Formats: sequence, C-alpha cells, structure tokens
Amino acid sequence: MSEIRESEADLVGRAQAALSNCSWTVGECAAQWTQRYAKGRTDGDFGNLIGLSGDQVYQRRRVAETFGDVKDEYKNLKWSHFYTALTWDDAAECLRWADDMQATIVEMRAWRRAQHGEDLTEAAGDEAPPFDPLVEFMSAESRPVRDYDDGSESIGRPSERGPREAGEREPVAMASTVARQSGEPEEYAPFGKGARGPVPEASSRTAAVSTEQNLKRITAALEKCNSTLTPAVLEEFADLPMSLKQRFLKAVKDLSSKADGLE
Repeated sequence: MSEIRESEADLVGRAQAALSNCSWTVGECAAQWTQRYAKGRTDGDFGNLIGLSGDQVYQRRRVAETFGDVKDEYKNLKWSHFYTALTWDDAAECLRWADDMQATIVEMRAWRRAQHGEDLTEAAGDEAPPFDPLVEFMSAESRPVRDYDDGSESIGRPSERGPREAGEREPVAMASTVARQSGEPEEYAPFGKGARGPVPEASSRTAAVSTEQNLKRITAALEKCNSTLTPAVLEEFADLPMSLKQRFLKAVKDLSSKADGLE
C-alpha cells in the first residue's frame, strides 16, 4: 500500500497544531514542506504560514533533519538536548551518555567538557546555544532554505566574537582627565559632592509620558520577553508549577484580548 502524501495545507495545519507542545513535529513538517513544496520559498515563508520566524523554523527543521531518525533511541531526552548538541561532532556520544544518566543539558555540557580535558572550574567558551536567541528571535530577515554545512552564512555567537580590546575604554578616561586638568567643570556624579543639596527645579517636574512613548516602551519590553522564550525554555514549560503556568497564560490571554481590539 502506498504511503499517503500530505498536502501543503495538511503540513501547515499539523505544524500549527503542534506549535505549543512539540518542536519535533514542527521541524518534521518544515523539512517535508521544504522537500516537497518550497519551490524557492524560504524558512521564513513557512514561518509566516504557521506563526513563527524564519529562524525559529530553521532551528526546528535542522534538528528534525539531523536527529529525527534516531530520536526514539533516546527515551530520556527532550528536544532541547538535541538542539544543544546540533553542532557537536561528538553529539551521538554525548546524547547517549545524557540518556543513560538522565542528565540535564547543563550536566551534558559539563560531561562533554570533561571528556575534552577542559577545566570545569573555568567558564566554558561555548555555553551559547547553536543559535544566538536574541538574533534568532528578533531577526525579521527571510533566509533561503539552506544546507547547514554549506558555510554560506554564519550567525554570530558570543563564543565567536573577538575579545574586547584592552584599551577600548581608554578615550573616555582620557577625556575626563583632560577636562579636570583644563579646569572645565566635571559631569554630574550621583554620588559626588555635587549630588548633595536641593534638586534643580527643572528636574522636579516630570513631564507626562505620551501614548507614543508608552507604547514604544511596552513594545520594547514585549520584544525582549519574546526573545527570552527560546525553544529550551518552552520545552521546560510543562514542568513548571501549575500556579505559575496559569498566571503566565492568563497574562498572555489578557494582553492578546486587548491587542485584538486595536486592529
């Protein structure tokens, strides 16, 4: 009997239904859509269909393509374990150990460092996930569907950025020194002598925050909150206390209901 082939609409619907509870399903749907229906379209296009960013789709697709055929061999691991090990050349060995020991991601990272002879008392240089959460979740750029190993594009991670130059802040210190030597008044220091005494009259009047300013602040806060909801965080949501989960979901629903009335 021939295998039933899902239509594009079926794949999109199945991915949408799994958004909140199964990154594996989303990744599998994205991989199948890429193979069958993409026709030059990007991960971002699929993300627009299901409500994710292109980079979020890319992450799930790559995990599914890399580990989808072996994930059932690791009964004690979560999707975030595989996500963490996506770029490791010894991923199979590390995942096997983590599965046998029922280890957390932190423990799996530490074990891998020990196997590489690293000093565990020192901070690791590769603690960042395969993708920078802030870049991945805040980026609005659509990317073409690409092979992970093609090397055509790289995403800056903290471990890949060069160290801060030793003299980077020196000009600031020099400017302050020159100002003092030339007799120019120093800038206001909140804990210096100039901070004592009455507050200047101009500072005592706080201008009312306009609606536009208020919305800018709220938008920035929401964007920051959204960027912190990484796949690893969402994977752990089910294990949180029920009271916290209900409080979080209520806040999201209340905000959503207010936002619906703005369109």
